[in-house]
Amino acid sequence: MIDFSQDTYQNLLQAMLARVPATYDKRDTAPIPTALGPAAWVLEGFYLILDQVQRQAFIQTASGEALDLLAVLGGVTRAQASAAVLLGIFNVQVPIGARFSTINGANSINFTATAAATVEEPQPGSYYYQMTAETPGTIGNEYTGPILPITVITGLTSAQLTDILVPGDDTETDGAFRDRIITALTDRPFGGNIASYREDILAIDGVGAVQVYPTWNGGGTVKCSILGADFLPASEPLIESVQNAVDPPTSGLGLGLAPIGAKVTVAAPSEVTVNVSATLTLTSGASIGQVQQPIEDAIEAYLLSVRQSWANNTGTSDVAYAADVYLARVLAAIVGVTGVVNATDVQLNGETADLILTQTGATQQVPILGMVTLSE
Repeated sequence: MIDFSQDTYQNLLQAMLARVPATYDKRDTAPIPTALGPAAWVLEGFYLILDQVQRQAFIQTASGEALDLLAVLGGVTRAQASAAVLLGIFNVQVPIGARFSTINGANSINFTATAAATVEEPQPGSYYYQMTAETPGTIGNEYTGPILPITVITGLTSAQLTDILVPGDDTETDGAFRDRIITALTDRPFGGNIASYREDILAIDGVGAVQVYPTWNGGGTVKCSILGADFLPASEPLIESVQNAVDPPTSGLGLGLAPIGAKVTVAAPSEVTVNVSATLTLTSGASIGQVQQPIEDAIEAYLLSVRQSWANNTGTSDVAYAADVYLARVLAAIVGVTGVVNATDVQLNGETADLILTQTGATQQVPILGMVTLSE
């Protein structure tokens, strides 16, 4: 790329003045510098625009609409915001299309009943529905609790939003979209290879990550383990949706995205609860109560990063995934909190060792934060 960083007002003005013979007065207040100054300002603006045009011409540096236009090279499009689907519980039957509102103040959004839902242990007198957020994005994942009816429903006295069935996701960021374009160009998805499965499944609303295991249970079998857009194990409705899209129950017939003959199993990884304990040295005036929540947030942020990289293939000549929890990273998260001077005897599930999670075709695991026990 051409470097325009030196084409500033001062440099341009000095370059123009250098072409004026020294016999003329070139001091700041003289007529010649005064006349050349506006031209230097205009030229600097032209070079800034040229630099922007140049950057928008390459995938590595383009942004916004320019990146959308370049994405055609990789055959992909930016993932748009998708709506969250939550489980709604009511004391009476609710008509499909009935609308409700959350009661969380300025962040309140509306939900619509879109389908009846089934649960493993239904309660007598309760009716279950899939409730879809009318506002797409992660905002639909943020609220659970009582909701108010917008549609008049006779006999309704209880309405609750509970579990997230399909997490909502925001419009894909430039960074994530850029990585996906480059992956599409370098991995070359084709005819049911691993890159093809990844691209197709990640394009489904609600999916945040996928591990692909070829021939995991014999020739022609493929295991696809998925996380939701919130990077937690996918719910049963999301698993069912992806299964039907990739390889419907009449497996291997090529009726979904998978090629003919491929028998695809879609599943979710199991959760491994990570309990953390540590002995802290705190700054003067700080207490365990003050640092408890910040430490939990810091450890959760680290575990989220582990789950976000859970689907990265670490193998060079085979398929290999990892989502291990490292003791040193947990220690770093703890001591990075304001008020914490040092942490000793840091344990993960009662052991002073890294937590190695299983990632095989038969078993996939992701870490979930459990209890954080702190002492001085």
